[in-house]
Amino acid sequence: MIPVKLQLRGFLSYRELIEIDFSEFELACISGQNGAGKSSLLDAITWVLFGQARRRDDAVINSGQELAEVCLEFDYEGNRCRVLRNKARGKTTVLEFNLRDTDGSWKVLTEHTIGETEKRIERTLRMDYETFINASFFLQGKADQFAQQRPGDRKRILSTILGLEVWETYREGASLKRKINERKLAQVEGQLKEIENELAEESTRRKDLASLEKRLNELGGNRKAKEETLEAQVKRAAELKHFERRVADLLAQLQSARERRDQRALQLEELRQEQADYQHQLSSAPEIEQDYARWQAARKELADMDKVFTRFSALQQQRAPYQLEIQNESTRLSTELSSLEKRRDEIRNKSSQLPDLERSLVVEKRTLSLIENTISQRETQRVELAALNEERARLDQEYKTLNAAIDELDDRIHRLREAHEETCPLCGSDLSTEERAMLVQKLESEQLELEQRTKQNQSRLKEIRLSTEKLAAELNKLSDIDAKYRQAQKNIANLEAQLNNIRLSEQDWQQNEANLLAHVEKTLAGELYATDARQRLRELDTQLESLGYNATAHENLRQQELELSGSEARMRDLDKARSALSPLNRQINDLVKELAEDDKHLAAIEASQKEAEEEYQQKAADQPDIQTLEKELQDIKTEENKKRMDVGAARQRVEVLVGQKERHKDLNAERSEINQHIARLKTLERAFGKDGVPALLIEQALPEIESEANQLLDRLSNGAMSVRFATQREYKDAKREDKKETLDIMISDNSNYREYEMYSGGEAFRVNFAIRLALSRVLARRAGARLQTLVIDEGFGSQDADGRQRLIEAINLVRGDFEKILVITHLEELKDAFPARVEVEKGVGGSFLRVMLA
Repeated sequence: MIPVKLQLRGFLSYRELIEIDFSEFELACISGQNGAGKSSLLDAITWVLFGQARRRDDAVINSGQELAEVCLEFDYEGNRCRVLRNKARGKTTVLEFNLRDTDGSWKVLTEHTIGETEKRIERTLRMDYETFINASFFLQGKADQFAQQRPGDRKRILSTILGLEVWETYREGASLKRKINERKLAQVEGQLKEIENELAEESTRRKDLASLEKRLNELGGNRKAKEETLEAQVKRAAELKHFERRVADLLAQLQSARERRDQRALQLEELRQEQADYQHQLSSAPEIEQDYARWQAARKELADMDKVFTRFSALQQQRAPYQLEIQNESTRLSTELSSLEKRRDEIRNKSSQLPDLERSLVVEKRTLSLIENTISQRETQRVELAALNEERARLDQEYKTLNAAIDELDDRIHRLREAHEETCPLCGSDLSTEERAMLVQKLESEQLELEQRTKQNQSRLKEIRLSTEKLAAELNKLSDIDAKYRQAQKNIANLEAQLNNIRLSEQDWQQNEANLLAHVEKTLAGELYATDARQRLRELDTQLESLGYNATAHENLRQQELELSGSEARMRDLDKARSALSPLNRQINDLVKELAEDDKHLAAIEASQKEAEEEYQQKAADQPDIQTLEKELQDIKTEENKKRMDVGAARQRVEVLVGQKERHKDLNAERSEINQHIARLKTLERAFGKDGVPALLIEQALPEIESEANQLLDRLSNGAMSVRFATQREYKDAKREDKKETLDIMISDNSNYREYEMYSGGEAFRVNFAIRLALSRVLARRAGARLQTLVIDEGFGSQDADGRQRLIEAINLVRGDFEKILVITHLEELKDAFPARVEVEKGVGGSFLRVMLA
């Protein structure tokens, strides 16, 4: 995957739209202060491709935006692809995948769901998220993570890098299935034991069945005898039932006659009470008639008063609009007065701030002048630092040249001293002993001069190093001076704007609003508003006064009419009593005669019922208790049914043994099959364990990693170094014949092999770089992808100046193997070593960047 163009907006620290065109460079560094947003660019790439970054969901959205959006164009296998992903706050993610056609248009490759689209992107790249970041990204502090581990832990880390932890998942799955089968085996063995115990009871169960069947036959005979006896007694009971019904009928007639007689007596009592009530009403006739006449008079007077009230109400309704008009105008003027007073107070308050704001403006302008001087000094220091770096590079090269010349002179002096012939060992010409001594002395003098120059070179380099460190420290202190400069300019602009606004507000108040405030105060105080409404209201008040309406008298009259209104109902009741009393007296006399006849009829029925009851008692005296006979028969039936169920249960317990014998056979076969399955699962557990398939895969991968690492190490060391992995070593205990599992890194430096831990500095760094890049290439190749882009975040942990120089040399050495190399750093002295750089800064509006080409 080769990135071509990256666009992002609202993503992490990037609020506004930014764009990087990767086609402008092949090797570049991404520089900026810590926290500026450098690593967020890598997050944008992994998020748009795989939906994964350091943050998830709405956390990737910039706090000042509602939408995070990233678009990446990249080349892969000769095709131009584009992926667009955006996430709105509180909503689902949108993902689009396109391929550029030959005519320049974009062909849609987006699937129906986000998950399916992400899988298509992974198939296109032939890498998932974990493979991508482990193959293409050298993350901060992770470059030597593999080599720095103990030999015993390196296999575990290599297994993780190669993605072999999936075999642990397989082992756990096999282990889980084995445990499930072992629990199933325990259940089967428990069932077998239960069946065997049950089969041992066969003889006892058959004896119990025979005994229960014999008792069941005895109960059947007893039941039949009881049924015959009960049938005979039921016939006698039916005859007695006829007499019982006759007695019941007479008793019902007697009860009905009594109820009729009681109803007539109750009706007579009610009529006599009604008669007494009517007579009482007639005694109050004079009083009722007097109250009714007073009520009629009060009703007439109330009707006259209601007419006056209707005219009074009409005039009151005419007053309402004028009152509302006066009230609305008063409210409007009061509101306007309050607003003007509030505005006057605000102007006075702002005017009181003028002296403080003017003093603050003077201070900010003085601060801005000081910052401008500091920025001018910083530019001078940067020029000085660049000159020192250039001189240091020249002196470094001169130091190498001097050392080479000293080594050459030393070799010539050594060869001259060792030679004993009369011939010069350097040029082959004749050379006497005196001439050889003079030549050696001359060469030694030249060598001494060169050594003196070397010391001067190192002394000057030390001075330059101290000076550059001092200048770098001073420049680092001024890293935020640009932000302070912009802030001071902003502060001055804000203060000048505040001063101008206050002065304009004062001028506007004096010219327009001050006179208006005085006019409104005068109008409200003298009630000089709504004059027409006030005049009309006075005319209506005069008309109301002429009506002479008294609300209290009107209410008293209503109360009097209400209190006397009940006399109308009492008058109607009096008329009703006068008309109803004579018919009521005739009805009472008729009821008295009917009650006498009811008493005679009731006595005759009582005599007949008594005679029938005595005859029934005589016939029922010798009747046996049928309920007792029925209960005895029911008890026998219940016992018989229970015994029949016992026989069925006993027969079932005997018959079930046949099925249990078959089930015992099947369970034995199932137990054998489960035991075989458990054995196979145990074999799989061992195969999937760390000493099984993963170990074999590591053994297969190590030669490939070793070959890749040695190819790169050969180029980094000019053929002076190689690496070899040892997977086993002898135990310290000489008695042990087996070997210890390990992963030692053995390094050859043309003399012999030594362990990695014996190296330090530049040699260990080159080994780390070679192994890490070899792992990346193998991982990409195993995923079926090409390793075309390399990203190094802060370069293999914290390096000193020499280490950083070696990093730059190593990157330049492998530059031809990659289409794009990006190095992320915050170090000023490192970013100048690259032909292109992307400078990232963070301001008030979020992170922003600019691309600078050499």
